[in-house]
Amino acid sequence: MSQNNFNIKYCLKDKSSPVMSKNDFVYSRIGMALLSAQRVEFITGRLVEYLTEFNKTFSMLTTEEFLERTAKSKNGKRTLGAIFNFLKLNPTLVIEEELDNYLKKRNILAHGFWRTFLQKDSDVKEAVDFCYDFGRHSERIESFFKGFIYFLALRFVKNRDYLDPELKKWSDDFDYFVISLKNQYLK
Repeated sequence: MSQNNFNIKYCLKDKSSPVMSKNDFVYSRIGMALLSAQRVEFITGRLVEYLTEFNKTFSMLTTEEFLERTAKSKNGKRTLGAIFNFLKLNPTLVIEEELDNYLKKRNILAHGFWRTFLQKDSDVKEAVDFCYDFGRHSERIESFFKGFIYFLALRFVKNRDYLDPELKKWSDDFDYFVISLKNQYLK
């Protein structure tokens, strides 16, 4: 039995919690997917701010076009697509295919989920599977970008021991960032 089928049956039959309909279960998964998308948007926005705030320090890591375009957009709205396009201007520090795949999934979630999965009278498994896959991809993207920020923060300290306590928590994310860049794949 797949994890998602187990979850649906468990939530529908567990007597200690309120009975959840199939639609309620799908909606809960959509909510989880939306939160994971917001976490990715938050961390990528933070990364772009970090890169642009310290542009002279990171000039050897970023392209001139990145610095110019992010400076022009500073007062405008930065959508996830725009942020990813900024980051793609630094091809040695991102995995473009992963960003493109994630953005496609996020756009389905934000703009076409109902039409793709819920408009037709179908088994909810596809919708739940999509949300689960999207959530896992979000976790990988978020970890990668936390590792990227950690990498940038290392520029300002003698060694890892001197990092801000919040950033120290991202040590595993940094390792994931380095391995992912080497492999050009988020595993």
